[in-house]
Amino acid sequence: PFPLGRSGGKPGGMARGMVRPRVLLTGFGPIPGVTENPSGWLAETAASAATPDDCALYRAVFPTVWDAVANRAAYFHQAIRPRLMIHFGVQMQATEIHLECRAHNEIDHRPDACGAHPGRHDVISGCDGTLETCLPVDSLVARLQEEKIPARTSQSCGRYLCNDLYFRSLHWAEQNGSDALFVHVPQTHVLSKETLLLAAEAILRDAIHAIQLQSKFCPEVTGTAPPIVESP
Repeated sequence: PFPLGRSGGKPGGMARGMVRPRVLLTGFGPIPGVTENPSGWLAETAASAATPDDCALYRAVFPTVWDAVANRAAYFHQAIRPRLMIHFGVQMQATEIHLECRAHNEIDHRPDACGAHPGRHDVISGCDGTLETCLPVDSLVARLQEEKIPARTSQSCGRYLCNDLYFRSLHWAEQNGSDALFVHVPQTHVLSKETLLLAAEAILRDAIHAIQLQSKFCPEVTGTAPPIVESP
């Protein structure tokens, strides 16, 4: 099995009998052109720093390899059955944080970190061409801007590995009553790690609040929690 880490909150933060939703934060490892990908650090640090009373928090860092993204996404979806997934990735030319509204069922045949090409033209055969998040992206961006954090909505997650993961999570979310969001961040010479962490914590807090308002918890998450092991 693939390793994942869990950062638990204090027990008893929700009303008795209410299921604590499972939340998955992910980032990526190095990609061609970016040897120190801030998204992996951001996912792990945000999960470790958070002390949510109202969710069970998991974290994982994905290798930037086509087959690994597909395999690990499927594993984490089934192992955790998350109510909310927030994925972080780096956008090399970005000057602000991009909250992605949608993902596309298309693939750009660029090589991954191992030099491999995907060998397919779509993310999931037979699925819709575009999937959109149900989370209130405009409101999440507005809250970041209130904190003086440069952020905007984006209508395209690209066609590379970030989009591949986002489409897989949106597809799984659509079928399982969950929600997903992809957040593209700039490199740390553009926005500091401190600013990125503040943004990640705000997005996590407000997205959890949004799913609580929606009150559409998945019945599947009432089962036994997955094992807790440390990320590599």
